[in-house]
Amino acid sequence: MIKVLELPVDQDLSELSRELWVRKIGHQIRQTSRTQEIFLAKPEDYPQLMQLVQDWHRGELAYTIEPESSEQTLNLKAGLQAAGHWPLTALILLISGLVTAMISFEPQPNWLASLTIVPFEQVRNGLAYLPLWQTLQTGEVWRLLTPAFLHFGALHLIFNSLWVWELGRMIERQQSTFNLALLFLVSGISANLAQYLMGDILFGGLSGVVYALLGYCWFWDRFARQPIFYIRKPVFVFLLIWLVFCLVGGASMLGLGEIANAAHVGGLVSGSLWALISVTLSGKSRFGGQ
Repeated sequence: MIKVLELPVDQDLSELSRELWVRKIGHQIRQTSRTQEIFLAKPEDYPQLMQLVQDWHRGELAYTIEPESSEQTLNLKAGLQAAGHWPLTALILLISGLVTAMISFEPQPNWLASLTIVPFEQVRNGLAYLPLWQTLQTGEVWRLLTPAFLHFGALHLIFNSLWVWELGRMIERQQSTFNLALLFLVSGISANLAQYLMGDILFGGLSGVVYALLGYCWFWDRFARQPIFYIRKPVFVFLLIWLVFCLVGGASMLGLGEIANAAHVGGLVSGSLWALISVTLSGKSRFGGQ
């Protein structure tokens, strides 16, 4: 062990230490009468430790949440400041919430029909709608993406939002808002097209994007020389198990309704491939390049 850093004795280092263990950085924290001393098992981990200390001071650790009192949690200013660190993640969730509220309370599905992958009308025997290629010829190209913002119920929205909040923030923090924007566009469109090709038009949700973000973070760390996201293996395995569970009809048997399985698979595949493309173009691939 090599001593690399001293911090004030009155600072709580538990979150920082937890983050270091998540990233498999061996360390010890020893307390003296005046300071807390951080020792590293491997000196080469020092640059990453210093980056994490800076992020910790700013309250931006990827896996931990800055401790707040109940009063602070309800503080609008604090919420806006937090959203400012991850603007696109916050914007995606805001739009999803507003769209879900609009379609939930409208007496006729007018907003819904304007945001589904193709427009539809209710007729006596079901639904009437145009093929996608005809819809795109009319200029309504936004429909390739907008189904991602549609959620059919509060639980659907909350579940997807929690995952997007965690994974989206990581990408904005470790890379950039622009990188997240590209990934969101690619994966959202890919997931929606995959579900449409299965013959479905009434579908929606961010779950395809969630799987894309997951695949992107997981495989970036495996393709790159230096990992940056450190997704826990149990998290990745859990979402894969849930994907398979839904594919075999488990969610329907539990009464959770029809699941857009093709969107999940399309999102995971597109996010994983995008990780390979991005890490190769960036020159950070462990398989070659500078």
